[in-house]
Amino acid sequence: THIYLLVRGYIRLSYISENGIVTLLSMATPGQSFGESGCLDGLVHCDTAFTVGPTEVVAIDCAALRDGSPAAADLERCMSRIFARRWRSHVDFTRALYLPNLNLRLSHALLRLLDDMGNQIKFKGRMVDCLGPVITQRDLGSMARGTRENVNKTLRTWEKDGIIALEDRHILVLNREALEDVARAP
Repeated sequence: THIYLLVRGYIRLSYISENGIVTLLSMATPGQSFGESGCLDGLVHCDTAFTVGPTEVVAIDCAALRDGSPAAADLERCMSRIFARRWRSHVDFTRALYLPNLNLRLSHALLRLLDDMGNQIKFKGRMVDCLGPVITQRDLGSMARGTRENVNKTLRTWEKDGIIALEDRHILVLNREALEDVARAP
């Protein structure tokens, strides 16, 4: 019935399968939307959304997209672009879930999160990509079909290889090209 736009804060978007397994789909950041899956599928609710800390959300009534006015037509075009972007992201995420090993799935999840919500910080005299403490290792495990323990082992291996650094609940990407190589490995 509504599409939600996140103004401030973070929202975890999860999918609960028929057998009760919860998979973290993504973390919505300010400026992103959620809830459009239900609009596309004609369902009342499709995303499972949980706020992370204080948030501010704007709700758009889907009926407003269909009232025939010029403003509604403009809003519908804008929302169509949002739907297309989210659908593409969902397809990419689903493909990554079925990659054959944790290294591949985790590298894809980490790269996607860096693109969606990463920032840059200064580390040992140079600027590096950073993923803050909003995303936990348990979250990464849920996104990559792995346990928190196995995610931690993989991250520690990447740290030894100089691909990332783990500092105060942050993941710092020291060598993005190497991480992208992991994501492309056969």
